[in-house]
Parts: sequence; C-alpha cells; structure tokens
Amino acid sequence: MRKKIWAALFLLTAAVNVIAWNSQAFCDWHVKHLFPLSVNLYGRLMSIFPFSVGEGMIALAVFFTAVAILLGIMCIFVRKGRIKRLISVFSRTYVRAYAWVFLAVFMIMTWNCFILYHASEFDETYMAQKAQRTYTDRELIQVRNHIVEELNALTEELERDENGFLVYQGDMKQEAVRAMQGLGEEYELLSGYYPRAKGIAASDFLSQQYMMGYYFPFSMEANYNTSMYVANVPATLCHELAHLKGFIYEDDANFIGFLACISSDDPFYRYSGYLSVLGYVEKEYKKASGKEEFDCLSIAKSVRSDDIFLTSEAWERVEEKAVVETAVVKAASNQFTETTLVINGVSDGMKSYSRVVQLLLEYYDGILYDSEFDLNGGAVLVEASAE
Repeated sequence: MRKKIWAALFLLTAAVNVIAWNSQAFCDWHVKHLFPLSVNLYGRLMSIFPFSVGEGMIALAVFFTAVAILLGIMCIFVRKGRIKRLISVFSRTYVRAYAWVFLAVFMIMTWNCFILYHASEFDETYMAQKAQRTYTDRELIQVRNHIVEELNALTEELERDENGFLVYQGDMKQEAVRAMQGLGEEYELLSGYYPRAKGIAASDFLSQQYMMGYYFPFSMEANYNTSMYVANVPATLCHELAHLKGFIYEDDANFIGFLACISSDDPFYRYSGYLSVLGYVEKEYKKASGKEEFDCLSIAKSVRSDDIFLTSEAWERVEEKAVVETAVVKAASNQFTETTLVINGVSDGMKSYSRVVQLLLEYYDGILYDSEFDLNGGAVLVEASAE
C-alpha cells in the first residue's frame, strides 16, 4: 500500500511538471494563487527560528547521503554473520525512508521552484509593451550615465569608517521588508508578507562560491552572505526576497532588488541598488563604446572602491579557513548553477543574470527617453542625463 501511495504521488508530481513545461497560464495561476501559501504559512513558521533552517537542512542532507554511501559500502564488503543481517535490515529501512525524503524534496521543489521557471517573467507581466521594443546603444549610455550620476551623488552622503569603508547604522533587514512592501503597492505580485532575511553561518564557504545569497525552497527563507562587503547587502536582501514572491529568474530578482532599493527613502539602500547593476551596465557599455564615441560620466573613485564583493581583509580570512581551494569551489558551484538553470529551461544558463540590463532599458523608457514616439530607430530623449 505504501509503495502504491509513493508511486501515485511521484507520478502526480511528475505530471504537474509536464503541465508546467507546457502551460505558462497554469504556472502564472500557481504563482498568483498557490505559491503565496508557501511564504504566508510555511515561511511564517520558519521565521520563528533565528537561524537559517534551510542551511541546517542542507547539512542534514549531506550527512544522510554520506550514511547511505557508507551503508552501501558495508553491504558490499561485509559478507556474513550477525553484522551482515543487522546491516541488511537497517539498510532496507534506510532506503525506504530515503525514498520518502526524495519524494518530499521532489514535491517541494516542484511547488516552490520548478513551476516558477515556466511562469511569466517580470517584464511580461508589468512591462509587456516595452518588452517588445528594441533599444540602441544610445539608450544604454543614457541609463549608464544616470546610474553613475546617482552613485556619484549618493557616495558623498554615506558614513564611512577610518579605512574608508561604508558603515550602516540602521536595521537593514527590516528596511528590506519595508522596501519590498513599498514596491508591492505598485506591483501586486510583490505585495504581502515578507519574513526577515537570515544570515548564512557558512558565509565564508559561500564566499568561495562567489554567492551573495540563497533562496531555500525547502524552508521558504531568504538567506544572505554575512561575509560580503556591506554595500552589497541591501540589494541582496531584496533580491532574495523577490524569489519568495515567485520571481525565480535571476535577472528578474536582480531588477526587483534594484527597484526596491532605489525606491527606498534610505540613501544607503538607494546606493546599494544602483551599485548592484553597475557592473552589468558597465560591461554592456564597454561593448558599445568600442563601436562609437559616447559622452560619458566618470565613476567616482569611492564608487569604484565600493564595487567589490569582499574586502581584502575578509578574503584573507576566507582563504585562511578554506578546506578546499576557492578556485575549485567556485568552478564546482558555477557548474552546478549552470546545470540547474539549463535543466529548468534557462538555455543561456548563468548569462541570464546579465539580462537585467534589458529590464533597465525597459524601465527607463519613458523616464530618460521614449522609444514609442521615435520613428527613426532610436530614442527620443525625455529627460537628459548629466553628461
């Protein structure tokens, strides 16, 4: 009977995945009506714990997988006697339990992750008309200059320590919730309850993967790297919270994180938001500037200094504690992320992270320029950025 129940649940979950791959309407309905139950109920429950439950789950998964491997080895090499019988009985029980755990993981990942990859992206939902337009290098330069202008102004307002590093005095996690809820007043899918983000205990190991944060589908938590430079934290918190509203694509989460930060009344948050997309925009700008001469703003020295992942001191600590070389950890992490994205239908893998630039071009259409009324293949400037 248990085997039949297991098989029925497995087939049902597999069928849901097939439907998700073939029906965007179903996935959109799930994101709007069913997925919110995860964060509103389960997410609230997990928020009771001050530590990352998801991180603990991963540690347990590694432990039980190691036990399973050990049992398998013992079954091969222990041939007879009472120990052999005990191992056999324990192994059968362990395998049955492991099968149910596997099924639970499959079902949770389907509900809280796999389906989301086939739902409408942010611009399809909220900027559909602009998503159909083509933007040129001129629009890119205007967006780039605007972001640099904002960063150059904000960097003068922020508090720094004796070494020139940024300092934040407020409740950063609570401000992230306020920023996201404020954004929810304009974008319905982003409205509602948000748990406070949680720091990762193994942040040094996370740093070796060059990861700023994680969304855990198993615990409905937004987790962030506590070792990284403080300027990265606000945008990362909002990025991870965006996943809790069903926006699973990294470019969408990058853009939502940016939007939440620049909409905040907190100058530190606005600075983090603009800084979070500077690297992506600069990369595209450098490609464009090789084809044509553009007037562009220079990036302030302090802004360039803040555009880092970890401080040199933090990197030294990470490397001192490292059990495995950072290059090896990073390569393995990149391969895992790339494979996961491709399996879920993101054909360009980690390159999708940089699609945030397209979203920025769409967002600023009508603010810095207006492509709708340009009949000559370029942008009509609405509000000139400083040059």
